[in-house]
Amino acid sequence: MILFLLLSKLQEYGISIHITKWFFPLFLGSLMVMATIGYLDYKLGFHTEESRVSSERNPYFTEIISRLDKIEKKLANSKRKKRK
Repeated sequence: MILFLLLSKLQEYGISIHITKWFFPLFLGSLMVMATIGYLDYKLGFHTEESRVSSERNPYFTEIISRLDKIEKKLANSKRKKRK
C-alpha cells in the first residue's frame, strides 16, 4: 500500500514509473530496507529500551512480576521439600 502511495505521489510530480517493470526491484529493495532498519533497531537496542520504559510506567506489569516471583519461590520450596 505504501508503494502505491509513493508511486501516486511520484506521478503527481510528473515522474511515471511502470509498476509491472519495477515491481520486483522495488519489492526486494523495500525488504532490504526493512531488514536493515530491523537489524539496526536490534543492535542499537531501541526495542529493549522501549519495553523497559513501558514496563516501568505500567503498575499492572510490576504486580504480575511480583506474583510470578512468589509462585516461583513456592515451587522452589516445594521441590526442596520433595528432595529431602
